Amino acid sequence: MGYKCSEYEVLELVSFVGKLYLKNGAEVYKTEEIICNVGQHFGYTVETFSTLTCIVVSLSGRDKEYRSKVTRIKARDLNIQKLHLVNKLTNEIDKHTYKDFYREILKINDNYSLEFHRYVIGCVIVGISFGIVFGGGKPEAIIGGFGGLFLSLATSLFNKYNINGVLVNIAGSAACTTVACTATYLGYTTKTSIIIVGCLMILVPGLAFANSMRDFIAGDLIAGSSRLMEVIMVATSLSVGVGLVFKIFTLMGGVIY
Repeated sequence: MGYKCSEYEVLELVSFVGKLYLKNGAEVYKTEEIICNVGQHFGYTVETFSTLTCIVVSLSGRDKEYRSKVTRIKARDLNIQKLHLVNKLTNEIDKHTYKDFYREILKINDNYSLEFHRYVIGCVIVGISFGIVFGGGKPEAIIGGFGGLFLSLATSLFNKYNINGVLVNIAGSAACTTVACTATYLGYTTKTSIIIVGCLMILVPGLAFANSMRDFIAGDLIAGSSRLMEVIMVATSLSVGVGLVFKIFTLMGGVIY
């Protein structure tokens, strides 16, 4: 490999790779596997323990002394492209030196984020599509598109100021519910529930639930339980957002269909 990296450099690298992988939506068992594989490639036996909020990495140096590093994960997102690029890079690790590999990892971390306009367009398309899939017509599709638009704007605004994820979900669900209830009140639709459910599909944590099951199957009971609890919290926050708007709407004399 030419350049012989030290224990501390490898410890820093594998911790960063694990953090990048886990915070973008990967399973815990897969994160631990990648950490160990990268460390082994650079000549060290690595042990790791990971949860959704913390990664502990330990390796044995050439002097038989152990070095450890604890990495906190304060925010998590879902970015499939970054997961794919990290996975591809680790599969081709033989083609890279330590410095080249670290440079590529930093490049993945700093780039490939979802642009605001793509997020907005995606939410609008989902709102329109599910409005039709769940049995709505042209009015429901159009209103669902507006619901997706306001949902994306609300969640983007809250995320911009690093507001708690529970409040982000409440704001998003309340925004799309407000659009649906307003359209119902004005007489544009009588299928309020279809529009709301269609828009909420944007925020439904389906992949997180699937990952929790995969962690359970892989034997990571702590990680699986934590992620499942996260799914329950998201579902609860969506219900709170919808319920608040429903309550206000009915107090104003509105009727929910």
